[in-house]
Amino acid sequence: MKKFILLSTLSVLFIPFSEAACPDGKTYKVHFTFDDGPKSALTPRVLDVLKEEKVPATFFVLGEYFEGGKKNPATKSAYAILDRMKREGHRIGSHTYNHIDHPLYSAARVKENIMKPNPWLKDYLSPVLRLPYGGGSFRSKNPATQAKNDMVMNTVKKAGFKHVGWDIDTNDWDAKKRPTLLPTMLRDICREKGGVVLFHDVQKNTVEHLREWIKAVKKEGHTFGPLEDFVPEAKKPLPPEACGEDSTLKGVKDLEGDVGKVLEKIKVKE
Repeated sequence: MKKFILLSTLSVLFIPFSEAACPDGKTYKVHFTFDDGPKSALTPRVLDVLKEEKVPATFFVLGEYFEGGKKNPATKSAYAILDRMKREGHRIGSHTYNHIDHPLYSAARVKENIMKPNPWLKDYLSPVLRLPYGGGSFRSKNPATQAKNDMVMNTVKKAGFKHVGWDIDTNDWDAKKRPTLLPTMLRDICREKGGVVLFHDVQKNTVEHLREWIKAVKKEGHTFGPLEDFVPEAKKPLPPEACGEDSTLKGVKDLEGDVGKVLEKIKVKE
């Protein structure tokens, strides 16, 4: 009897545990997002994996790929990808027109870059937007920097969008970090208690390993939910002000002057 008890105890001790299992013993919900696309050679492969693994995702697309709208023959493949995204139940958000760091530009340029692609994409966009680099969405202790960030975020808001950042940055664009991407992501899911995960569907390495990463997340017991589980605004329709002048956008042209006044006050105090 003693021998049986000892063997039973040993068998419990040697049950294999995943190295990345959350220390608190809990599992969490995550949502994968993809920036900078669509890219005809890669994004459809991402969609293939998501469909087979039954994972909802959000794609923040760059407006420059839809220049001129559907009247431009060069946009045909990009629109075909959007049609598939929509058909397969994914969210589509704006990544603005050009991939610029918005706080470095004038209020007029910021507004133009946010507004320009919307008429071409209005049949696809949810009212969610992610600024390239997240530029403008972070808080700064420097008053001058924060004034510029406020200008950007006010423009996003007045255009009718909810800015969507991320809880977990995989840094999938950084070749040096790729060997540790998976364990780092699993650790961060535990640390952040789930959340929105940032990827790029224009990165070949990401496309090639996406299925492996999804399976690893599932193996840990975590689940995939739609964007609206994290950002309720995502299920709302795109508001009219996103596609043209509206009373809600009145005053955006004066933001650059407001920033100038703040900077001038700072300069005087110095």
